[in-house]
Amino acid sequence: MKINFFQKTGLILFICLQTQLALSQTPVNSTEGVSLKESSVQQNADSIKKVAQLSESPAVQKLFIVTAELRPRAEFRYGYRQLRADSSEPAYFVNQRTRFNITYKTEKLIFHTSIQDIRLYGQTGQFSANGTIGMFEAYAEPKLTKNLSLRIGRQRLAIDNDRLFSAANWAQASRAHEGIRLIYANTKLTTDLVGAFSQEKENIFGTDFSPTANNNYKILGVHNLKYKFSDAFALTTITATDGFENKTNKKVLYLRATSGGRVEFTKKALYATVAGYYQYGTNPDGKEIAAYYIQPELQVKISKLTTRLGAEYMTGDNATQASKIYKSFIPLYGVAWKFMGNMDYFTAFPSNTKNGGLNNPYLFLIYDVNKKLSLRADGHLFFTQNKVLNKNKEVIDPYLGFENDLSFRIKFNEYTTWDFGFSYMIATKSMETIKGGNAAHTPIWSYTMITFKPELFNSSKNK
Repeated sequence: MKINFFQKTGLILFICLQTQLALSQTPVNSTEGVSLKESSVQQNADSIKKVAQLSESPAVQKLFIVTAELRPRAEFRYGYRQLRADSSEPAYFVNQRTRFNITYKTEKLIFHTSIQDIRLYGQTGQFSANGTIGMFEAYAEPKLTKNLSLRIGRQRLAIDNDRLFSAANWAQASRAHEGIRLIYANTKLTTDLVGAFSQEKENIFGTDFSPTANNNYKILGVHNLKYKFSDAFALTTITATDGFENKTNKKVLYLRATSGGRVEFTKKALYATVAGYYQYGTNPDGKEIAAYYIQPELQVKISKLTTRLGAEYMTGDNATQASKIYKSFIPLYGVAWKFMGNMDYFTAFPSNTKNGGLNNPYLFLIYDVNKKLSLRADGHLFFTQNKVLNKNKEVIDPYLGFENDLSFRIKFNEYTTWDFGFSYMIATKSMETIKGGNAAHTPIWSYTMITFKPELFNSSKNK
């Protein structure tokens, strides 16, 4: 499909708005369950919620806040991401994230920057000549009306439960997008429209974009609505379109669209939700897409114990049958470890499943001992959704293995937390086809992490 720049922009907005228009009367500000590494990591809140919190701050002409974060993490890897081979040796290292966040707010403007340094201990040596400072976020957000604002710049994009769009807080560098975001929020409804256009350099002519260092999109459009009908019922809808250039013909742009949402029901100690997304359009290789994703979950909280039982169903391709239709669902720019295990065996789709899709029944147990200490145990069963062939061209058994993630978290004070986790996997021979190595060797992974997040200055508290 050959389209010019203005057609690209119009098509993005059309797809985002048309799919959601019928739903625009009914979306959500949802109640989210506890998530995987989210309970063992200081998860950053959705940026829309941060806007609301700032807007509801005391009526002052100007607000200036400076916060910091120091987060060193030590890891022991002996089967993390892939199975061990007979000759494999364990890996261990320490990495660290350092951030300084500055937020300035007036009645008409929010200005925010987040500067970060990401390092691996010992990598730069004692005398480092190379700078490692980077910009995680930098945006201005003028307020257009009481409920409407426009965010411009580099910004995190955390939508709903992070399945399709996440800031990926567990990763030390995290993820951010560069573009604009039109945000509307009131007490029941939040909706936002995101637009992004990427270039590698400041071209004299043309808009060719074929990065070799990453697989970033050329264009992105997202429409998200959330509506809370009552304390018991909420609805979320998301439509996203991302576009990629043809690798040999720069005038051809492949558009991939993802539409769906999530319903939630809450009643006292019971929480139930179902999410579903359909993916269509054309993948970056020019193949027609017809893929989908379903996630039901039931959560019950009794006293200090929270139990979550659910499953993820992600379609894949049948390796025994040639097809013109691409059926592997791609979870866009969300996080996988939050849903599919701390050992990160399934984070890059479709390669991590050999295009076979994935079924992931799970059971999470979270026990809050007190306000300072929480314990957690997560269990996952992994199955391929469709047929995958081994090196002998034989269809493998769909059962891949079991993963168990154990962790605890201690909150010492309002700015200091300590997290520890230990994970292991019982893999099958089928996992060897997917991840290589030897399934007879039990994969293990462990980490310990301390996070300091002090508020250095707050003008509302320093008068």
